Amino acid sequence: MNVAKLPLLPHQKSNSQVDLPYANFHELLKAKTGEAPSREFLIFPETDRRYTYQQFYEISLGASEWLASHVKDFGTICIIFRNTPEFLAVYFGAVARGIIVVPINTELAPAEMRFIIENSDCAAVFYDPELERKIAPLKGEMTIPFHPFADVANLPPLDAKNAEANLPKVEPTAPVVIIYTSGTTGNPKGVVLTHMNFIVDGIAIVNWFQLTPETRSICVLPLFHNNGIVISTTTTLCAGGSIIFVDPKASLRSFWALVDRYGATFTSVMPSILAALLSLPFEGKRGYLKGIICGGQLLPLSLMQNFEARFGVPIFEGFGSTEASSYSSFNRFPAEKRKIGTVGVVLPICDMKVVDDNDNEVPDGTEGELCIRGPNCAIGYHKLPELNAQKFRNRWYHSGDYGLRDKEGNYYFRSRKDDLIIKGGEKIYPAEIENVLSKHTNVTESAVIGVDDPILGHEICAFVNLKDPDANTESELIKYCAQSLARFKQPKQIVIINRLGDMPELPKGPTKKILHRRLRDYYESRLANPQGQEKPKWVQSSTSG
Repeated sequence: MNVAKLPLLPHQKSNSQVDLPYANFHELLKAKTGEAPSREFLIFPETDRRYTYQQFYEISLGASEWLASHVKDFGTICIIFRNTPEFLAVYFGAVARGIIVVPINTELAPAEMRFIIENSDCAAVFYDPELERKIAPLKGEMTIPFHPFADVANLPPLDAKNAEANLPKVEPTAPVVIIYTSGTTGNPKGVVLTHMNFIVDGIAIVNWFQLTPETRSICVLPLFHNNGIVISTTTTLCAGGSIIFVDPKASLRSFWALVDRYGATFTSVMPSILAALLSLPFEGKRGYLKGIICGGQLLPLSLMQNFEARFGVPIFEGFGSTEASSYSSFNRFPAEKRKIGTVGVVLPICDMKVVDDNDNEVPDGTEGELCIRGPNCAIGYHKLPELNAQKFRNRWYHSGDYGLRDKEGNYYFRSRKDDLIIKGGEKIYPAEIENVLSKHTNVTESAVIGVDDPILGHEICAFVNLKDPDANTESELIKYCAQSLARFKQPKQIVIINRLGDMPELPKGPTKKILHRRLRDYYESRLANPQGQEKPKWVQSSTSG
């Protein structure tokens, strides 16, 4: 079907002709099962469980029948699982009935989980019994039902034909998930995404990277994040390929061994994961991985070059956000077509543009806010009408990210709008300084923030992680920056985090994205007032996805 014929919101309409061959996730899974029922679909090395397309299709139907006894069709549930078969069984079983799934980060504190459970208006919570200690306080405080789900093997016997007949009709524009992302005022915000959003994005990525049923994706990011459920899962399913799921916490040290053992050809990561793999002594066999998708934060050029030189795997940088189903642009494929240093050109399913502060589109080469529209864009934020009006205004999703487009149509990502440093009227992107620091042979990671200054508005503080914390001083690193940066861009202060007893590494989210907001909070509470001065007032920030 042509998505233009669907009841789209203004910001979901693009100038492209976009085909949607599957109305929903269940249709997609059923079609791929019909094409190759005996092909291996899901692999879980940690528990040594494997499922063919046919086996998992039946599991999803069984889960759907089981869920129907607990939740009404088109209701909402929260799920709290790691990267396990049980997560995917509940997910696919639920969405086949039009049930909206709210995946919750397993690392959240009980109070944080409670906010999401209450805010999402869910009818029930399904969870991994191994998380019982964390879930127990919630069960004691809340009246909502909690259902442990330990093993897909424990699902009731299935009459597949009858289960299929009992499924409701689920439209492409029906919500499929609410993914909660970081908020600017403390509480996370729920992004409401549809079956259409995920499937059109997945198919676009399959076509872009020429993925096939022989594709074997290794998922090292958590399934409760949009990257795990869209890029690793939906995209590989659209290709009819196979997926290896690993525990994000334990995956890095065993990454290359898993790639070798299972013949993985494709993965999606954050730049900090590439940096971590580079810091480890493990080598991978060349020839398996055909490419790595990378996004979520700026990828330093030196990191990309060092990784590709050592491991021989091309990295394809892209741009997007949870609100746009993950990615909206990519560097061209194959690798020789890339324009290094850019996040590539817009995918054929959507439109992008760059605007100024008055929402006027700016000429190529001019920096501004990156905007997206198309069928990959979310419905909006759950129960946040004012934010919806702000972020989805004038028929476009306003990403809150700064960048530009060149004359060839390549986009450049500069910084989160809220991370921008304005010092004495000069706009400075943290990535400019982070790129310089990343070239230092003793720096493994860096993150730059703006801190309040009574005269200039902002000053610059850089946090760095060193390979050898005793090999360089702060003043030496500042002098190093001075060799490549204009005076107004040079950090006034550098903090070597290896020497901090209470923050030994850069704070990261579940997908290993560096959290600049946490660094600002740390600076304010620990470093800003060494002599008891009045605390500075802080500019609120946010992260996308």
